[in-house]
Amino acid sequence: MRISKRWIPSVAVPAVIALGAVAVPLQANAVDLPDLSAAEVMVLMQQSDVLEFSGTITKVSDMGIPSLEFSSMVSQDMADEMAEKMPAEFADFVPSVIDSNALTQAMELASGTHTVRLYVSGQDKMRAQILDRMSQRDLIVNGNEFWIYNAKKATATTGTIDMEIDPAKQATAEQEILDYAASIALDLSSPEAIANYLVEMIDETSTVEVGKDHSVAGRTAYQLIISPDAEASLVERAEISVDSETGLPLKVEVFSTQQSTAAMSVGFESVDFGPIDASLFDFTPPAGTVVTTWDSDDLEGYADKDAAALEAEFGDTAKPEVIGEDWESVVYLSAMPADIPAGLMATELFADMLTEVPGGKVFSSALVNVLLTDSGEVYMGAVTIEYLLSVSK
Repeated sequence: MRISKRWIPSVAVPAVIALGAVAVPLQANAVDLPDLSAAEVMVLMQQSDVLEFSGTITKVSDMGIPSLEFSSMVSQDMADEMAEKMPAEFADFVPSVIDSNALTQAMELASGTHTVRLYVSGQDKMRAQILDRMSQRDLIVNGNEFWIYNAKKATATTGTIDMEIDPAKQATAEQEILDYAASIALDLSSPEAIANYLVEMIDETSTVEVGKDHSVAGRTAYQLIISPDAEASLVERAEISVDSETGLPLKVEVFSTQQSTAAMSVGFESVDFGPIDASLFDFTPPAGTVVTTWDSDDLEGYADKDAAALEAEFGDTAKPEVIGEDWESVVYLSAMPADIPAGLMATELFADMLTEVPGGKVFSSALVNVLLTDSGEVYMGAVTIEYLLSVSK
């Protein structure tokens, strides 16, 4: 099985010498690379063929929303016990339990800091290990075998994908695995994945230039700066650090028009291009883990289903549509996704994050606005509230 690795500074500063008060740049830390144009830096990045590396990636989200830790909230047993011990008059003071679902998981991943330890070897071995406040989660790919492990829930899913199936079926099966990983909040963001997405966004409404030579994780890097020229976009600019030797994107920072600090940063804290111990791709579930085997025949069958069969199975699911293009594109849903409980949005926790607008409510962050209309429709994009409202009319 092949799941692409695309799933995934130290700056020279002046030192003031007290005697004479002379500013002297610390040349030992300076980075001066051969000059490249923006087009040449993009070619360097796109031609990157690094197949073996390991490192620690840190993702920092500063979207202007609270850092929420749903995973650390009270359990239902705890809430029930408190309710039994409290007089009836104090029932309103018993904390409620917020179930983990698509919305709460997205909120957790969109706030605070998350760390991923990544190992990639060749085109068929990968291990992504997430260690953060949401507990350990792993995705291990070793040849045609995969494991997805959730330490908090003590569950693991494993399976194999026939290497002989045609590329279309294999791609569908791999996407199913990645979708499942996302469902347990196994965030597979990587500098390379985000950098490739941003480069694909470049069009005539974008300005692309080369910034300062610098270093990331001990590696010298070029800086590619992408700035949208779109009035409604919330993206002020994106800065991509590209390894000067390998072309591997080492760090991506996305800046919002709403704040001066980066709204999102995903980058290597450390990276090593040396050989990786093959045993890191072996996995044995800890004692007590409930293991589910994913039948690859089911995945292949999924890929074989025709449009009519898919319509019958998912006909009631709101299908996303894209309105507009590039930096001003908006995703439209005719209804709220089924796995987000309707009552959740009415809780005090989420109600405080919503702003009343004509015809609905808006959830705002530094990079994304989401319009929830009174009729149940959803509009979301990296655009201003005014633009969302104009699109919804």
